Amino acid sequence: MRVYRDLSSPLVVIHQDVVLNTGLSVTSRLLYVVLQARVDDGIAMQDVAPLLGLEDWQQVQPFLDELVDTGYVETRPHHGRPPIILVYRSPLSQERRTHGCVPCERCGECSCEHTKGLCRICDQIGRVEDQARQDIDRWKRQRDAGATYATATRLHRWDCPSLNSPEKSMAQLEISRPYARKAGGLYWSRLPDLYTAQELRLKNCRKRRCAMCGPDPL
Repeated sequence: MRVYRDLSSPLVVIHQDVVLNTGLSVTSRLLYVVLQARVDDGIAMQDVAPLLGLEDWQQVQPFLDELVDTGYVETRPHHGRPPIILVYRSPLSQERRTHGCVPCERCGECSCEHTKGLCRICDQIGRVEDQARQDIDRWKRQRDAGATYATATRLHRWDCPSLNSPEKSMAQLEISRPYARKAGGLYWSRLPDLYTAQELRLKNCRKRRCAMCGPDPL
């Protein structure tokens, strides 16, 4: 069983309430310090015992139970995850100690370390999907209002094949979707801003015209 901390850091920060908690045994407090110090190395629990001056994992269990009872450590099962131990810098609320893991409403995996009912990856995916819808709506409004030009390194027509279009960006989004969890989320390739000829004249646009789409002279 591996050990994980809810917030990783190159420094070990131990809350004084844990160290000074006389309700915990000295060995439990030392166990907490060891877990916080070694957790980022992926230390196995059988390797913790010698650091506490104990002979084996079975002798560690009563002290781990003390930390679980006070909410500093969590050992309950979580959806979609192997058996793990979570170490917290401040104790879990009583509600979180007594309620089971809340699966993500989108993927069914554990959502306890992010938003209740939504895991971090699915939350990011949802935000990118909202961003995509808003960007497409903005692009369509500009086009419907007569904005037929786009600017990059050159001046383009709105439908230039060298530019992103809703269809291209959505295709890229769907291609990356199966790999979103491994990659840490999705990415939306933003659509170009569109301008009317009058807007570009007011901006004193002097860009060279794209040879591919051949936009009309301003």
